[in-house]
Amino acid sequence: MKTNKSLNLQIVNNLVLIVGIDIGKRRHFARFRFTDGHISKPFSFENTREGFTQMEQRIRLNLENGKCKSAVVGVESTGHYWKPFVYYFDELPDIRLVQVNPAHVKKAKEIYDSSPGKTDQKDPAVIAMLIQMGKFQELNLPRGEFASLRVYARQREQKITELGIQRNILHSLVDSIFPEYGSVFQKLESKTSLYVLERYPTPELIIKLGARRLAVALNKTSRGQLSVDRAQELSNAASSSIGMREGVDAVIFAIRTTVGNIKRVQKEITEIEKLMAVSLSKIPYAEQLLSIHGIGLVTLSIILGEIGDITRYRRAEEIIKLAGLNLYEISSGQHRGRRRISKRGRPLLRKTLFFAALRMVKTKGVFRKDYLRMTESNKMQKTKALVALSRKLLRVLFALARDNVPYESPKAKIALAA
Repeated sequence: MKTNKSLNLQIVNNLVLIVGIDIGKRRHFARFRFTDGHISKPFSFENTREGFTQMEQRIRLNLENGKCKSAVVGVESTGHYWKPFVYYFDELPDIRLVQVNPAHVKKAKEIYDSSPGKTDQKDPAVIAMLIQMGKFQELNLPRGEFASLRVYARQREQKITELGIQRNILHSLVDSIFPEYGSVFQKLESKTSLYVLERYPTPELIIKLGARRLAVALNKTSRGQLSVDRAQELSNAASSSIGMREGVDAVIFAIRTTVGNIKRVQKEITEIEKLMAVSLSKIPYAEQLLSIHGIGLVTLSIILGEIGDITRYRRAEEIIKLAGLNLYEISSGQHRGRRRISKRGRPLLRKTLFFAALRMVKTKGVFRKDYLRMTESNKMQKTKALVALSRKLLRVLFALARDNVPYESPKAKIALAA
């Protein structure tokens, strides 16, 4: 969660001990920045409970010796090795955890010692320096169902990527021995298509089966949606196929293996989405957010998984910045640069918001009028309009969660119009 810079400087006053941590896989490096400005020598501690306990004791000892009221511990939020550390220290009431942008650390290395060098001993000192300057953010760690939703969202995204890889493999295999198949089944990963490919992957097997029995099989698998016409079309394509005839047995094996992988991934995605729905049902204001037409269970689960508890944020702009949708421009003198989004945020959140906005600008969508005003009256590019509506969607979600009201309620309309 983004904190105002002036407020950051109030937090990091002359009575605060600053601790910069460079996170590693098995060992973390740290340095203290004391109230008089000098920095301790670098030291390391293990990424274990014993190491965390030793680090906690060391912080408390320096708090006492330096006559400091509290400690601010800062880390870079990169990778995943930092998670056990921050969850451990977040439980301690007198130690404040913050995060430093990795891009800021990279750019500040030369400021620290006029050298672009990077070492485990240097990085914690750079992190401590940035904290002293107020260049940090509060850590908004997901808890409870929000933590579960984040894991489910990331896992689902991995499965979607895996499904795309398997789909591409299947296309390349089918195109080699039955290139005409794609004109009959444009979506190879559909249920009926997978049924055919698993049992009759070659033109010869389809011809041998015959159009009549193929029609019966298609009718049963598609639950009556496909039958005689599609079967005849597939039989005709098989009869005139120009597919290769070498190594067919190996290709058949590869096709059946890939079909099995696609079915497995599809099943896993369905299970993840069911678990998402269960976690989402336990969030008090989820029903209010789902009242927006165009926001479904999966979309909202991903958004809340990436954001965490919306009610912990003070302003909608903090969430907009978290998504990397905050605007910036590069201007100088008479030159005025174009305004762009920073993209210094969570890409999955940004992508999910964009596709949600895309659904909401269709005919009868809740953002349709706004979209037409931007693109037709204001002559805005379509992509820019969708990005602007992604920002608006975050503001709407923030207002509904804050006031705990549905989208169509009079109170919500007043809040959104303000």
